Amino acid sequence: MNRVFAVTDLCAGCGACIRTCPEKAIHPAPRGYPSPLLVLEDRCTACAECAEVCPVAACVEVVRTEEDR
Repeated sequence: MNRVFAVTDLCAGCGACIRTCPEKAIHPAPRGYPSPLLVLEDRCTACAECAEVCPVAACVEVVRTEEDR
């Protein structure tokens, strides 16, 4: 199992998580993506900094199994 964070469609696009992420794992999403931001899972260390600063609780922990990859 691997723990990472994801940004849900609750995201208001304020960018607080982008500025806070020590791994620079959060980036603007391409047009048509369900959320304004996406998390690069290979960079995310599950530190939860994004979740702590998100004003709308859009950053959530996700547990990935090997089958999900």
